[in-house]
Amino acid sequence: MGVEVELQRLIEANMEAMLGIRFLATEYRTGHHGGRIDSLGLDENGTPVIVEYKRNRDQNVISQGLSCLWWLHDHHHEFES
Repeated sequence: MGVEVELQRLIEANMEAMLGIRFLATEYRTGHHGGRIDSLGLDENGTPVIVEYKRNRDQNVISQGLSCLWWLHDHHHEFES
């Protein structure tokens, strides 16, 4: 857990320089979906970008990725302005 938090802080502090993504929020709550997004940003086109930090490679990682995709689909209007 400690390594994940350190990595998250490092990437968020340098997200624009490293990835070309404007950092918006950390641990962003996804409301009724009951989850959270580790790091949320916008790319150069204003498209939302979700960054998740994982050490595991099990199917829960895929499930969380799909949940993020569904959340983005349901909340695209939050990023239109």
